[in-house]
Amino acid sequence: MNLNLLKTYNIFKEELLSLEILKNQGFNNVSYLLKTTGKSYIIRVFKSNESVNISREFEFKTQKKAHKQKIAPKAIFLNSEFMIYEYKKGIHKTKLKNSDIKNLAKQIKKLHKIKTKAKTYDFKSDLLNYKKMLKDEKSKKIISESLKSLKKLKKFKKELVLTHHDLNPKNIIFYKNKIKIIDWEYAGINDRFFDLAAICIEFKLNKKEEELFLSYYLKKIDKNKYSKLKNFKTIYKNLCDLWFEKLNYL
Repeated sequence: MNLNLLKTYNIFKEELLSLEILKNQGFNNVSYLLKTTGKSYIIRVFKSNESVNISREFEFKTQKKAHKQKIAPKAIFLNSEFMIYEYKKGIHKTKLKNSDIKNLAKQIKKLHKIKTKAKTYDFKSDLLNYKKMLKDEKSKKIISESLKSLKKLKKFKKELVLTHHDLNPKNIIFYKNKIKIIDWEYAGINDRFFDLAAICIEFKLNKKEEELFLSYYLKKIDKNKYSKLKNFKTIYKNLCDLWFEKLNYL
């Protein structure tokens, strides 16, 4: 990716000034910061779709919907090679203040209200695929534990919504009292508690912080909600571990 190549697409009316590769990179893309005379943009050059069944069209469409709800930066351009969206100033956090927890809960609640059509994520299918590939004892134990948690979840009502599916600190930008969520490539239909579990695990929320987070997200909290969250936390953590194990295997 370079400035001369970008100019051939005639995407921008303003003059292109500079293009630099970002320090923090994902596994499926190479990201650049583009500065123009008007604004700054992020360019994500697609590197791999192997880790999941990624639909770039769905990602682009979902981010545009999220932008309308003031959850995500505006998506500008998509083709088979790269995607462009507006750059948003801010920082990534690994530890949240109570005000951050409140604002994040509100943003995720808005996200989960976005209407869309997509295939529901199949946990069991993913776990069985990992089982075929990963034969080490550690992975076997993780898969067994996850399947047990899945069985326990059958007693709870499914609450299917549009989920981001990758709410780690690198994908959440904090600026003053505003929050923007980026990198929507894993977005799809899943139980809302998967995203809630992701926040609890990724930001290492303690019991008091979890209660605060759920109180801002849910109208009513009972023991069932905490039990459901506990099982989804197990599944989320285990899927992350298996994903990284798969990368080492490949």
